[in-house]
Formats: sequence, C-alpha cells, structure tokens
Amino acid sequence: MNRFNLVITTIIATALLCSNISMGQQYAVELIPKGLKSRASAIVRDEQITLDMKNEANISHIVTKAITILNPAGDQYAAMVLSYNKSVSIKDIKGQILDEFGMPIGKFTSKDFKDYSASDQVSMYDDVRIKHYDPNINTYPYTIVYTYESKHSQNLFIPYWQPNKYSDVAVEKSSYTFSCQPTLNIRIKEQNIPNKVELETTEKYKSYTWTATNINAQKAEPYAPIEKKDAIVVKIAPESFKYFKKQGTASDWNSLGKWFYDDLLKDKQDLPLATIAKMKDLTANAKTTKEKAEIIYKYMQNKTRYISIQVGIGGLEPFPASYVDRLGYGDCKALVNYTQALLSAVDINSVYCIVEAGNNKVSLDESFANAVDGNHIILCIPMEKDSIWLECTSNKHPFGYLGDFTDDRLVLACTAEGGKIWRTATYPSHKNIQIRKAYFDINKEGSLKGKMHTTFSGTQFDNHYSNVFRSPIEQVKALKSYYDVDNITFNTVNYQITDTDSPKLTEDLAIAIKNYVVKNENQLILQPNIFNITRNIPESKNRSNAVYINRGYTDIDEIEYTLESELAGKITPIEKVINCPMGKYELRIFSEGTKVTIKRYISINQGEYSADSYQQFYDFMKEVSASDRIKYTLNLAHN
Repeated sequence: MNRFNLVITTIIATALLCSNISMGQQYAVELIPKGLKSRASAIVRDEQITLDMKNEANISHIVTKAITILNPAGDQYAAMVLSYNKSVSIKDIKGQILDEFGMPIGKFTSKDFKDYSASDQVSMYDDVRIKHYDPNINTYPYTIVYTYESKHSQNLFIPYWQPNKYSDVAVEKSSYTFSCQPTLNIRIKEQNIPNKVELETTEKYKSYTWTATNINAQKAEPYAPIEKKDAIVVKIAPESFKYFKKQGTASDWNSLGKWFYDDLLKDKQDLPLATIAKMKDLTANAKTTKEKAEIIYKYMQNKTRYISIQVGIGGLEPFPASYVDRLGYGDCKALVNYTQALLSAVDINSVYCIVEAGNNKVSLDESFANAVDGNHIILCIPMEKDSIWLECTSNKHPFGYLGDFTDDRLVLACTAEGGKIWRTATYPSHKNIQIRKAYFDINKEGSLKGKMHTTFSGTQFDNHYSNVFRSPIEQVKALKSYYDVDNITFNTVNYQITDTDSPKLTEDLAIAIKNYVVKNENQLILQPNIFNITRNIPESKNRSNAVYINRGYTDIDEIEYTLESELAGKITPIEKVINCPMGKYELRIFSEGTKVTIKRYISINQGEYSADSYQQFYDFMKEVSASDRIKYTLNLAHN
C-alpha cells in the first residue's frame, strides 16, 4: 500500500470511528432528559418529517427518525411499515440499530425489508404493497435510527403530523416541515401546538415548520375518549389538488363533496335496460318507498359479493354500475354506486356517503375538510322522519341495519348540490338489548339440563350473528367460546332472524352442564348467574381523561332452576339495586318450593363523563361483578 492510500484509508477509518462515537454520544440512553422515561415504552429521540410539494404531482416526503425502545411493550414502535402504490414510490431506506450506549450493533437497507401485497383474501385487484422491517432485538434498551424518502404523484392525501399520538411514547424532539410554491393556497388546522409555527417565504417557496420537544408519556387510562384532549395535530390540505388524472379544488366539505360527485360518481350509474325493467317489475306491487328499497337491497345482496379493488384511482372512484351488474362483484364504492343505480331505476333517491368505519365511533372532522378522513362507503336513503342507512358490502345483514361498524358518527354525503355532513343511525343503550330466559333442572348429582332462549337486538344483534351461517360443528365450537362453562354441551341449536324495522336474532339452545352444582351430602352449592358475569374494570387514580363509554347496552337475564328435592326452608332472598351516572344494576334471587330463580338487569349508558366520576364507575362495576358471582348453599329437605 503506498503512502497516499494509507493516509486516505486512515482518514476514512478515523471518520467512521468519529461518526460512530458521535452517534453514541447523541443517542446514548443516559442522555435522555430526566423524567422522560417515566411511563414510556419508547422515546422518540429525534424525528424530522419534511414534505416538499414542488407541484401537484411531485411531492417529496422525507422522514428521519431515531427512537429508543425501553422494553418489550415498545417493540411495536421499532417496526417499520411503509405502503406504496402507483402514486407513491419509496427509495433510499437505510438505518442502524444502536445499543444502550448508542453504539451500532446492526444496520439495514431496503433489501432487508419484506415486500408483500396489502391485499387480503377478499381483494381481487390491488396495487397497494407493503414494505416491512422488524429489527427483532430482545436486549433492552436499544435505539433504531432510520431515514427514507417517498415520492408522491398526487397531493390529495397529505399525512397529518401527530407527534404524541401514542400515550406510552415520550418525545424528546419532533419537527414537521411543509413547503410549497408561494402562490399555492393551503388550509391548515393546528391543535394543541406547543410552539408557534415558523414561516419562511421567498420568491420560490414558502415553508412552515412545527416543532415539539420534551413531551412526557402518559399513563394509559381505561375508558378514555378516542380523541386525546392534548393531542398535538397539524392537518394540511391544498385548495387545488390532483389525484391521478383528476384535478379539483376544495375549501370545505361542500366543495369536496361536490368534486366527489361531479368527478368520481357522475355518469357511473348506467344499467342495462333489462335490469331497469327487472327492478320495476320486482317492485310493481310494493306500496311504499321503503318496501321498494328493501326488495332492491335484497336483490343486490343475492346478486353480488364484496371484492376489494384498490387499483389506481379505483381507491376513490367506483366502477360503473353496468360493470357490477355484469360481473356480480365490487368493492364498497362499486356496490354502493350499483345499489344507487338500482334504486334510481324505480325513482328512489339515495346518497353516496363517506364514513370512517370501525367499532370505535370516529367522525369526520367537521371543521376541516380533507380526503384523509374516511375509509368506507355506505348508502343513505333520505326519508322525512328516519333515513334508511344501508351497508352494501354484506350479503347477509338485514335491510337498514348498520350495526357498530358505522353507527352514530358524522359522514360526508356527496350530493349534486355538494357535500353535506350527516350523522348515521344511532343505537341508544336501551335499544342495544340482550334478553335471556333459561329453565334448568338440577338432578341429584348436581348436573343441569334445560333450555335457553336469547334475543339480540340493536348493536347486540351482531353478538352471535356470525354463528347463524356456520356449520353445526362450528356452531357448537363457537357456542363453547361464547358460553365458557366447564362440561357444557349443546344438544340442539336453532337460530331465527326477524327482519323488521329493528331486526332481532333469536337463539334457542338445549343445554346440559355436567356437575355444575357442587354436591355435599344434603347440600348443593349453586352460582345462579351462569352466563353473564360482569368483569371488574381497572382502577384509575389521579385521572386526567374524561370517562368515555363508546357504546351502551342493556342485558336482561332470568334463569329458573328446578331441583329434584325440596329445600329445607327458603333461601335468603336478595333484592339489590345499584346506580351510578354510567348505569344501573338490579338483582333478585329467591326460592319457592323446589325452584330457585335469578332475575338480573344491567344497563350501561354511553356518553362522556367527568374524570372524577371514574371512581363511581369503578365502584359500581366492582359491586356488580361481586354480585354476579354470588353463590348459594342450598340445604335439601330430608325425605
């Protein structure tokens, strides 16, 4: 090796060593500010997000992040999941894994990522793919440092900045920079911003930078509101946008809904003349709009099946109704559009609605129109009194039933006049009902045998609904999970659906439970409440969040036991009533002759309550749980 090469090699080696030492000095765990580790599973050491919108079809999104994982609960925040499609490409992924002293113990690039389709088993066409990397480190703490760039050819979806999105993640530093042409009009919504935005403007661009530092993790609190009251959020939406070959402008929900209607939905409801004639023929004898709509909805359910389609603008734009009519399948957009066309054939007006679907009730942000909110499409038939809401992806659910997937939340209704914010059907606590009656004989060995009848309605309609369509063997397997009691067998199983304005599911079971009652000479030990035992809820001291009950319900249970022998006197009866702002509980247990009866009622009220009322809720549920577990020692009369 000549002298020159030796010098160069020494310089490079020294530079790498200094770089590693510098990295170690920067991300050593001991350098984390005092107190930031409290309640944290992970800590964002430094996060820099830059989004440069050069024009509507050329956006660069660069993310550089260092996050320290303190324990196994934080591993989920070390995994990288990046999605891409025809409008989003990802490049220049690279990173390092550091030990607790900040020294490198591994590195990775794009070749270390798994790459797979984001499709599920119901997807036919889908160009969305996922790049996934999991460092798989089991020595704590460790730090993962990475950077990547993604290129976007559309500007309709601008990701939010939410540095404190997760309660158990502390933030040492996070910044978000958005830049664009100075003439571009953008809408910005800020929430709980700790530092005033830094604005820089030149002839060529304008740039906004938000920063947040030293945000502590928070104790997870049960029954906390879905939306964190202290969440730091920045939302950005350009007034003029491009999505594939479609262009538009939007300053509010009205104009955004108008764009959806005019550019994505209009002229998509073409149907063959034969199908139009068939709809008219099917509904010829129907007397009301509702009867006609129900006939057409059931026709659609029988003819089509749900298939996810996420290719190109297919992610937003439905396929024409004629396409679905010919092939018999479609995604939520296509099936809603098809049902709309079928209803229109018999002069029934309906409206295409964008909703954020999921068990938690998440509404569109009424104060800030954007395309990020919303992940599903449903259909609304406006009526004078109660509008009819239709879930068009299910070929089994009753007409007009949404259930807990899209109930009680704000949605965007796309009409010819523009977008309108509507609320979907609401199921109050007193309508989400489960009513159960059971009659059991107890033999001398303590085994039970009898029948049980249960009715489910409101959002509780879905409790056992999926079991209706399973095979007999699978039905019994599911029932053993629903009714988790040792030595239980189901001799007969029967379901019936009442398809009315308020659909009901009835479940009739013939049940035997071997040795349920503990026998001790002339005594039987019985726990009267078999199937509906309330669990305790966690304690929550020094609470900061309001108490939020996402969905209420009412359960009514009655079980009558008949013994082979009479009791030696009556049991001590129980009559208990417990109340709190969040609910009510009633319990009666009594005996007469050879019979012991339990009557139980509980109603939990949905809504939001003050933080200091959680103790009342906790005490209520604790007492309910104890009452549900009451056991009796039954003394049998001697012959």
